[in-house]
Amino acid sequence: MDVVTLKYLYHFDREYEIVEKQALVIVPNTVVTANDEGWHIEVIEKKDADGIVLNWRTVTNITFYPNEIVTETDFTSLKELSVAEMFQRFAEVSKKKA
Repeated sequence: MDVVTLKYLYHFDREYEIVEKQALVIVPNTVVTANDEGWHIEVIEKKDADGIVLNWRTVTNITFYPNEIVTETDFTSLKELSVAEMFQRFAEVSKKKA
């Protein structure tokens, strides 16, 4: 898996804005991105000539409690882990909060 920075084109209140997101590429055109509460698994459907993501489809949202699991996790630190190791890391962050 690779970690990349993607640029997404958003439309907010009649204005367009480009938002950069760190993404963990799980297969070509399918990525995991983060927000304040959790992760999104997204399929990238269309990019422009500059690589800006124009169309995407969110496959699922994963919400983590406590939110520190999201804010304290960098995709770069996860890319070499197995799924079990990844969830073990999340449990360690969760225990620090308790």
